[in-house]
Amino acid sequence: MTFLKILGRYATQLMAASVFVALLLPDLAHVAKPLLGPSVWGLLFVAMVRLDWHGVLQHIRRYKLIAMALLWMLIICPVVMWLLVRSAGLPPGIVSALVLMAASAPLMSTPAVSIMIGLDGSLALVAMVAATFLAPFTIPVLALELLDLDLEISAVGMMIRLVGMVGSAFVLGLLFRKSAGVQRIQSWWYGFDGIVVLLMALFALAIMDGVTAVLLAAPLWIALVVMLSFVANGGLQILSAIVFKNIARPERYTLGFISGMRNMGLILVVLPAGISSDTVLYFAAAQFPIYILPALLKPLYERLLGAEAVKG
Repeated sequence: MTFLKILGRYATQLMAASVFVALLLPDLAHVAKPLLGPSVWGLLFVAMVRLDWHGVLQHIRRYKLIAMALLWMLIICPVVMWLLVRSAGLPPGIVSALVLMAASAPLMSTPAVSIMIGLDGSLALVAMVAATFLAPFTIPVLALELLDLDLEISAVGMMIRLVGMVGSAFVLGLLFRKSAGVQRIQSWWYGFDGIVVLLMALFALAIMDGVTAVLLAAPLWIALVVMLSFVANGGLQILSAIVFKNIARPERYTLGFISGMRNMGLILVVLPAGISSDTVLYFAAAQFPIYILPALLKPLYERLLGAEAVKG
């Protein structure tokens, strides 16, 4: 457990480095590719084990704000994204990836990262949990039935896969939490951080399979996709902060932050093998803003919030 604790203490640095390691070691990325699904499931499982469900229930009293956030993130954001990109001349696979990104739930790590950069971790936690449980039902209907994206899978098939992924992690996570006990889980906290680092590094390796070859063959195309991922992530953050301008600033910026940081791995592992390579490429490129933006945004939020910064 000591090794895991060391990893946990240097979590953000190691996770950021893993993306670049995957590019430098393409053979390792290829070996790790079959572990993409298990790494995503593992992150869901660990998050369910560590969740303070009593605290989640306590914060549900903010149901009006949470409901507005869910409507915005799961329904309005993907529709807005689709309206913006459908006539932009982008390849269909990139259009699908952008809409799916905007339709997904926030990353499982957003509550912890929100606290690290001075935002409202409690609000991020409740919104992330609620969105994660609703996304298996909203994504297939929205993406496949309403927006008619060509994902080579039916809405029902996608829904079953997503429910299976989230539901199994939820049930087994709760069973593990009950058998281990809250005190023991608290004592393993840094160890769990280390496990998250390993799983995130494994996910980064797996999702980057093939990206190095494309980078060498078409560096300008990769640069364009990476730039587009930064614009999409940052654009959702800014637009969301504007939409929620009438609430307290810590909550406003928190909802903005988690609206940009979306869990694309959850979608990728349930899509069929024949999905467009451009969609997979975008999901891989989108890891760069996910890993890099928190470090860049932290000083900005410290300036914007000042004494209002929330630490938990």
